[in-house]
This record gives sequence, C-alpha cells and structure tokens, in this order.
Amino acid sequence: MPNWMTESLKYLIRCLAAMALVLLGVASITFVVTRLLGNPVYLLVGQRADQEIIDNMIHRMGLDRPLTEQYVRYLGTIMTGDLGTSRVTQRAVWFEIQLRLPATLELVLAAMLLIILVAIPLGVIAAARPGGVVDRGSQIVAQLGVSVPSFWVGLIFVYLFFFRLPWFPAPLGRLGPTLSPPPTLSGLFTVDSLLTGNWALFWSALHHLALPAITLALASAPSTYQITRTTLLQILRSEYVRTARAYGLPSRAIYLRYALKNVVVPVVTMLAMTFGYLMSSTVLVETVFTWPGLGLFAVTSMQQLDYEPILGVVFLSALFYVLAYLAADLIAFAIDPRIRGH
Repeated sequence: MPNWMTESLKYLIRCLAAMALVLLGVASITFVVTRLLGNPVYLLVGQRADQEIIDNMIHRMGLDRPLTEQYVRYLGTIMTGDLGTSRVTQRAVWFEIQLRLPATLELVLAAMLLIILVAIPLGVIAAARPGGVVDRGSQIVAQLGVSVPSFWVGLIFVYLFFFRLPWFPAPLGRLGPTLSPPPTLSGLFTVDSLLTGNWALFWSALHHLALPAITLALASAPSTYQITRTTLLQILRSEYVRTARAYGLPSRAIYLRYALKNVVVPVVTMLAMTFGYLMSSTVLVETVFTWPGLGLFAVTSMQQLDYEPILGVVFLSALFYVLAYLAADLIAFAIDPRIRGH
C-alpha cells in the first residue's frame, strides 16, 4: 500500500475513534440529565391516578429497573439505530425526527448560505483594506452579533418587521395558512416548490424562512467573519507575500495564488464548527418563530418530560456536529500538506 494511503487510513481511523468517544460522552451525559428532570409517569396518567396504575406504568416503561440497566439498554438501542418511542405520541422517535428534520435543515442551510455569501466576502474586503469603511462597519455588526442573544434579536425582528411594519408574515410556521406543502422531494419547502415550479409556494416559503434564517445567521456570522479577516490579514503581512510584491507580482495573482488559498483551511474548519453549532442551537430561534423543527420538538418534549425524544434530538445534533468536524478534518488533510506530514 502506498505511503499516502497508509497515512490517510491512519488519520481516518483516529478521526472515527474520536468521533465515537464524543458520541458516547454525549449519550451518557444526556441520559443522566434527562433522568434528573423528573418522572414522566405523572404527566401521562395524571396526579389523581391511584398507586397501582402508577406502578404498572413505571414497570411498563422500564423506569423501575436500575439506572445501569436502563443505560446499557439505551446504548444498545442507539447502536441498532432505534431511538425509542415517544411516551406522549406513542410513535417512534425516529419517525418524529424525520417529520421535523427537513425544517431544521432548511433553516440551518439558509443561515449557512447567508454566512458564506456575506461574512466571508466582508472578511476578505476588511483584510484587504483594514481601517476602511467596510472594516469598521462590519466590526460593529460583528460585535453586536456576538453580544446580543439570538432569541432577543428574533423578538425584535418580529416586533419590527411583523407587528410594526408588516413586511413579513406571522411567525407561525413555514407556509401561509391557506397553502399546502409541496410534494416531498427533499423535504425543504423552498427547494421542492422550485422543483415543482410552484412560484407562489416558493415565495411564501422564502418569506417565512427569511427572518429566522437571518436571526440564526447573525449569531454565527461574526466568528466566520473574524477568522477570515484575521487569517487573511496575517497572510498579507507575511514574509512570502512581501517577497512576492517585491518581485512585482500583480495584486490579483498574490490574492488568488497565495493569500486566499491559505485561508481555505481555517475558514472551512470554522464553517464546519458553525454548521454543527447551528444544528444544535436552533432551539431558541425555532421557539421564537414557532418553526416546526427539531429545536421546538425538543423544547416541547422537555416540557412533557418525554425522555426518548430529548435523547434522540441531542444525539442527532451531536452526530451532525462530529460529522461536520470529520468533513472539515478530511478536507484540511487533503488540502494542507503540513497536516499530512504529522
């Protein structure tokens, strides 16, 4: 086997081992925390149920077994792809997640698109002209995005652009009340309505998506902007860029051939971190905008002390997080020869 293939295989094995340990840790912590929330039996049978009914329900749900046994059974079901059954809806958790995952993915992907289209170009322009108007303005916006909670931004947006200025629809879902969802192709309403040529549905879906996506993007765009600006600024002040300028290379060639190429790895890593963060932090935004995704599902399940959906949503969010990190590591390994040398 060639040396580069051996090194690639070792690197992949290390990444997968780290991924498995992270998921095990997340599953363990979530299991313990959910058991500390309280007993869901009283919510299911009511406070006035007699003790016999309560004991039978506890036995049927397996809550009378030792925690170690419950934990081992939980890990076993996860390894087989079974996330359990919701004790409130009496439906499989994976089925409930499949119903809501497209809504969360659509929201996160829209926020990621905004971050890529706005934060990265602003970071490049700010680094090219430090102290300029774009640099100062984007720094102010970035500081506001970091310091202001996303749920507060969402509430302000709802007040301004729905209540005071009716530019956007009521924060009550993904479509207008008179419209039906498009045929399910990808689960993303904006994409499915485009694929089916339903322009009225597309504009309604886009209109409902705009405010929550902007709210979610504002909280995460500053980190991508800052890493782009800082890294590119360091590269432009480096010795090899100064040497290239001294040899008379045009600025366009310096930016494209030397500067931007070296920004790719840290920016891709930050985007992967951002994607994982967004997948696990949509709870507040989805609650504010009544967006029917995984975040709102987790909040509802927590209010009902429904263990299995909480465990399933948290575990799935962690899985997205580590998969995003894995993709970033593999891209960095393929691009940066310095990583392959270690």
